[in-house]
Formats: sequence, C-alpha cells, structure tokens
Amino acid sequence: MAVTKFSDPIALKEALAELTNVDPVIAGLASRYGVPVLDKKSLVDFTVDGEETEARSVDDGLFCDLVEVVIHQQLAGKAAVAITARFKAALGNLIVPGSVIDCDQEMLRASGLSGAKLAAIRGLALAIDSGAISLSSMAELSDEEITRELSKLRGFGPWSAQMFLMFSLGRLDVWPTGDLGVRKGYSHSYRLETIPSAKELSVLGDRFRPYRSLVAWYMWKSLADPSE
Repeated sequence: MAVTKFSDPIALKEALAELTNVDPVIAGLASRYGVPVLDKKSLVDFTVDGEETEARSVDDGLFCDLVEVVIHQQLAGKAAVAITARFKAALGNLIVPGSVIDCDQEMLRASGLSGAKLAAIRGLALAIDSGAISLSSMAELSDEEITRELSKLRGFGPWSAQMFLMFSLGRLDVWPTGDLGVRKGYSHSYRLETIPSAKELSVLGDRFRPYRSLVAWYMWKSLADPSE
C-alpha cells in the first residue's frame, strides 16, 4: 500500500503550499515554525522525550513508540517524560517485548505507571511476543485499518492509534480531535472565544484534508511556544 508520509519531502512541500495558499492562519504558522517534521526528536516540547535509542528491529522500534504513547495518555508532557525515563531505566534502557515480559512488574509500577497502563504495555508485549500481531506488517495497512487493529488491544483507543500513525508512521492526514492540545491550539491560533469540542473540531478540520496532520502539528507547536 503506497502511503504519503512526512518523510517524503516533495509531498510535504506540495502539501504545505496547498495549505498556505488557502488558509492565511496556516500560512502565518508556516512562516513562524517552518515545515513540520513529525518525528520524536523534533517534538520534544509537546510529545516525547527525543532520547536516542540503540538500533532495533522495526517491530521493536514501533513497540517502543507505542509504549511511549501509552505512557503519555492523559498526562502532561513533563510528567510523561519523567515516567518514561524511569521506565526505561528499570528495563536497562531496552524497551522491547521480551524485557517488559521478563521484568518484575512491581519494579515497572514503581516507575510511576498506573496498573491500567502497565497492563496495556504488557498486553502489547505478549501479543507481539506470541506472534499474534506484527507492528511492521500492520504499518502497511490504511489509517482506518491500523486504528481498528490497535483498538482491539487493551488500553489502546483512537488517540493512541492516531499518535502512532503520526509520530511513528508519519501519516499526513491524521486529525486527533480528542487531543486537548490540538483543540486548545486551534482555539488559540484562530482566536476563538471557546475551545472547540472534538465533534466541532472534526468539522473544522475537513477543509484541511488530506493534510490534517500538518495542521495538528502547527496547533501543538503554537500552544507549546512560550513566546505566543
């Protein structure tokens, strides 16, 4: 399946040109923040800690990404980064399914994880270790198929799937309407009197198809900018 991704510079340039031509707010944000680069190193301000990791298999790398997504669920960035660091330390900085399965669960809980999040991470590790799922194979599916497959796992829902699609797979048309940061960023950027609901943001985002991930990036970026 051919999917346009953030890693395609030509596609990015074309997408950004189209967005800036039709929306002056996005044009202003693009002038201020440049071309979106949706990876873990570029988004340390509002998503993940950007720590370098050793070379891993594709599945192990995607597993690590999903673990960080789980940790970030409903947490402020700094708290999630701190828990992620302690979680990695408990595993000897090797976040792979086997290390999660073999590690003492109380030691992992001591990193600050809730029981529900630890159960989600362990469930994912067991599913990968047993061969029930392959994240590298899943990455070839459509956005909708990936969301459906991940949502079958305990502790994973649409938001988790959307973060995976954007931050790990670089998909260009993801619109995380349930993310409070995106909703606040939209309200701030477009000078709205109130923060739009998820349902309202869904409608507001329709005009940005098929490049909604870029718009979401700008909403996060504008909200995280201390000069704003």
